[in-house]
Amino acid sequence: MKKKNPIIEGRNKNRRKIWLFCYLMLIPAIWCVIRYFAVNGYSILIAFTDGEPFKDEFTVRNFTMLFNELGQRDSIIYLAMINTFKYFLLGTVKVFIAFVVAYFLYKKIWCYKAFRFIFFLPSLIAPVVSIMIFKDIIAKYGPLWEIVKVVFGTEYEELLANPAIATRVIMIYVLLTGFGTTFLIFMGAMNRAPEECFEAARIDGCSLWREFWQILCPLTFETFSTMLLLQFATIFTATGPILYFTGGSYNTYTLSYWIFDQVRGSSYNYPSAVGMFFTLLAMPFVFGSRAIMKKINPEVSY
Repeated sequence: MKKKNPIIEGRNKNRRKIWLFCYLMLIPAIWCVIRYFAVNGYSILIAFTDGEPFKDEFTVRNFTMLFNELGQRDSIIYLAMINTFKYFLLGTVKVFIAFVVAYFLYKKIWCYKAFRFIFFLPSLIAPVVSIMIFKDIIAKYGPLWEIVKVVFGTEYEELLANPAIATRVIMIYVLLTGFGTTFLIFMGAMNRAPEECFEAARIDGCSLWREFWQILCPLTFETFSTMLLLQFATIFTATGPILYFTGGSYNTYTLSYWIFDQVRGSSYNYPSAVGMFFTLLAMPFVFGSRAIMKKINPEVSY
């Protein structure tokens, strides 16, 4: 009788375990695919009806309504699109700011541990709590109101009730509280950079600017480009905590919050058309951005 090779038997056993794991992981993957196509497929169908698919007549009336609203500067969809672009640009700027902040913390500037805690602190506080604190600070008769009255001798009304500046006020909150995880990811990438490169640069008399621009940026560009690409993917879904601040009042709607508000009110057809249109509009931008990132990404390995 031929003896079994224990090495071959061990490899076969490991191979069976791997295949079993792969098959088991296929179950949730298939379920997610089914759910994705079922939900999104139904959303596509109801975008072309005014009622239920296959029960009501198919029409492009929702898209016609959308194009008409986009041509009217005082329509909710147009204002929501403009606000969405504002949040998108703010998010893009925050990526660059977070990268610079991460660099200074990486260089261990004076009190860098305190600054690291301050930048990450908003992420530790529940959004509802931090928003309530922020609203109390800027409210009429609040601390900010008292400071403005004493310093400038003027009194202002409720900032969030002013359609001209309500979105800007929310954007200030988003800017102040949105660096928690991003700059930590950048710091992790920077800490992985070989210290030998920086030591050689310092010996050659490299300035901090050249170290940042010509050494650190290429070494961490893969992480930076990934974060930037994730931000580009939100071009039509960027938003702020609209529900907690104004609930969409005072011209603070964004596209994603408007869709949420419509679905919450049991309106599905028109929001589906809006979501489908802007999704198709975003795809060339996202894939084009990805192609550009791949071309300019320096080939650096460490």
